[in-house]
Amino acid sequence: SMAKTPFFSQAPPSALSLSQSKWLEDDPVPHIQLPYFNHIGERAASEVVADDRLFEDRASALTSSLSSLSCVTNKIGFDKCARIQKLSVLNMSDLRQQMGATSSLDNETIGVYEESYAGDSLPPPLVVTSAKIIKSESHLLLERTKAVGYSSKFATHSMSTFFNPYAKNQAAKDAKNKVQTTLLAEGEERTIMIEFKNRLAFPLEVPSCRLEFQGKEISRIEAPPLSFTVPAKTKSFAVHFPFIVSVSKSEHNEEVKEEDDTDAETAAEPDTFDVAGLCVTCLNRTFSIRFKKTEAEEVAEDESTTSCQIPPPASVYQRSIHNAPKQDEQQMVVRLESVPAQPNLLVSFAASQSPLEEDANVPVHLSDGEIFTIPPFRLENDFGKSGMGEIERLQVLAVGLPGIPDEALFDTDALAAALEEEEDVLTESDSEAEEDFEEMMDCDGLPPLKMKVIAEGLDLKSINDKNRNKGEGSIVKFQMAATHDMGDQLANGGNVRIRFRYRGPSPNPATEIWRKREISLRIIRVKGPRISSLTFRSDLSWGSSYSELCNSLAMQRRRLDATPKWESSNHKHRMQTRSHSFGSTMDALSTDVTLDAADDSILNRVGMDNGVHVCAAEVVLLMAVANETNSTIILSNKKGLVGGFEGSPMPTVKVTSGVSVKIPVVIPRIDRIDENEEVTDIAAELVSRTALQWESEVVEEGEDNSEKIKRTGRVRIPSRCLREIIDEHQSFASRICKPPVSLKVSIGEGAKSEVSMKVGEPLQVNSNLSIQDWVPLDVVAKSKVTLEFCCAEKQPGNNSSTSGRMPYVWCGQLRRTIDLSNDDDDKSHCARIAFFQCGVYVVSACAKVSSLDTPGVEEFWWAPHANIIKVNEEIQ
Repeated sequence: SMAKTPFFSQAPPSALSLSQSKWLEDDPVPHIQLPYFNHIGERAASEVVADDRLFEDRASALTSSLSSLSCVTNKIGFDKCARIQKLSVLNMSDLRQQMGATSSLDNETIGVYEESYAGDSLPPPLVVTSAKIIKSESHLLLERTKAVGYSSKFATHSMSTFFNPYAKNQAAKDAKNKVQTTLLAEGEERTIMIEFKNRLAFPLEVPSCRLEFQGKEISRIEAPPLSFTVPAKTKSFAVHFPFIVSVSKSEHNEEVKEEDDTDAETAAEPDTFDVAGLCVTCLNRTFSIRFKKTEAEEVAEDESTTSCQIPPPASVYQRSIHNAPKQDEQQMVVRLESVPAQPNLLVSFAASQSPLEEDANVPVHLSDGEIFTIPPFRLENDFGKSGMGEIERLQVLAVGLPGIPDEALFDTDALAAALEEEEDVLTESDSEAEEDFEEMMDCDGLPPLKMKVIAEGLDLKSINDKNRNKGEGSIVKFQMAATHDMGDQLANGGNVRIRFRYRGPSPNPATEIWRKREISLRIIRVKGPRISSLTFRSDLSWGSSYSELCNSLAMQRRRLDATPKWESSNHKHRMQTRSHSFGSTMDALSTDVTLDAADDSILNRVGMDNGVHVCAAEVVLLMAVANETNSTIILSNKKGLVGGFEGSPMPTVKVTSGVSVKIPVVIPRIDRIDENEEVTDIAAELVSRTALQWESEVVEEGEDNSEKIKRTGRVRIPSRCLREIIDEHQSFASRICKPPVSLKVSIGEGAKSEVSMKVGEPLQVNSNLSIQDWVPLDVVAKSKVTLEFCCAEKQPGNNSSTSGRMPYVWCGQLRRTIDLSNDDDDKSHCARIAFFQCGVYVVSACAKVSSLDTPGVEEFWWAPHANIIKVNEEIQ
């Protein structure tokens, strides 16, 4: 034979070229069979000429292409190959059109899932790669649950008979091989998506292709055929096949039989059916494409047909393929189960006629402490083409609230809801449902959002009745409330949704079919009114004459300190006593009032805080409210007045946008011990007593002014900020809580609060002190109380002398220390006063309380009401 020489004979051979060279004799290429037909048949003369010319063109193209092939490289391009393939297929189609069809089963059915073919048969050009049902919209999905009073096995049609320790692994394997059953309602159109693969190099036209089903009552399934063209060399061409299950004429009234002594309970068989395959018309032939069976069904079929139990011989033992890459198998089994026609709930705004879309978002503008009322919704039942499927039960839930996964707001069947709560041991009773919706603002630590439904008059009869006027019995409202400490707890507006969960007809009494429709709420944080500051104003206490008496007491103290220091033993003893009781200013500032305190409780803070107060039952505050909204607001208080005094009450306060007002507020002092004999949380009490309601003026929007927006809410002191202030300033308790002492002052014999007298006439002033019951005995033992009288000129007279002369003089002891350890001490004090100038004067007394634990610190408590004395000239 002829010696083999390399291709590149001009160059010396190399090891690389020799290793890469390949001869046809070493590895022959198998022959490829190309179908070639020339069947013209009996046609008209004009058609024969045209067909002959077309055939000659095809034949010449095929011959030239085959002759141009080389033994080393393929010089034919893809376009020429596709053209040749197309010509061959067209010839085959023409041949099939002219010749009769055979009744042989082999010619009618083409297997599409076997990759190896016997003999010389060619693989089919059309292959199904996957088949699955298209998931419907979220509001049309069906959920199957068990009915109350029935076992769950009737809803799932399965039962476990004994404990299996390997059930976990088996369950995972079964879940992998288990075919998911899709629920579909009668009378509703669904779609199955099938992906095709085209092996040909040119587009394949499919004139007709329809679904084939297997199961019971498949005659009720209506699936129209489709025509389509699969692109050349495509691997995943998706075609959507619609189908519908017509409404069954027989009602689903099968009952579940229950026996008391045995478990021989049976449930009605569901109406299930599988998609068996496709009936395809292509290339002038009609053939069926059968879908792949599940692994469990194939194993069961193999076990039923195979009787040989002898293992295969070792000569054909296959090597393990654990290193081979795993590919996810495409779903090829579609199992469906039909249920009775189900309702479709439509939700729209009451002022609109068009239903809301599935992805509709309703904006909710909320500020801290605001209550937002969402525009009302109208509920309607869309019966569809079947005209059946009434809503039998409706639930309204709040989903996505922070800290609460699902909260039931409304249920048309209250008895069934109560039974479900009894069966579910994890369900807690909603004790807050009976409480007022607005009272959640008074507590701290609650979730930042809460929702309430207003469903007065809502009933299923109105929702299911098409003939009734829209709006009657089908309107529902929602309110969203934000706590005062909502702040930035909601990320990206939150994921809050209103879920309408409703149930339609069931296939059997043990099963319930539910649907849901959700409306997303987009929380938008906006600015609202807020309490910016709080100021204690004891000088505004009605009738206490706080300012005049404090100034007079300061002058009285300065005169006492300016007394000449004679070498008197009494004066030395008095100065030493004052130095121990009052101390210097520097000592008072440097003393740590909490250092020696055994307990920081507000019960023990008596005489431990520097300050001047009025021991009245009420305290006066100046509360600054800033309106940061875009409209004017009106402040109110459901518990009483917003502010003001007895003579000038303020039931409401109007605040314009961008304005901050200071409102005088009179509130009762807080008890240091609550009803449960525990120490009172003064922060929570103060927040509750100063909380106000606010309501914005109506803002009209739209051309016809049909949409009216009114914002409402509650404004209160920020609890967290208040607690920080209380922890930092321990004297806050003395300002807001009830005083440790009770002090009363009277003048004259009749104990009058206002008298008139002549110049130079003396007048007796009496004072009585008592210790409050809440003060612990150990605190009383460490406390020291001193009573001191004080007089101030309120309105000077016309004949007033020079300012250097005092217009009055005290007769008797001006101050007295009360012995709290002596029970016989009546804790009273008296003195006389005479006036030398005409005018109006106020007389009162103060109790200076100090503690042995905090030397140099004193609390001044004025009597709640001062006595007024009008001094006139002597009548001639």
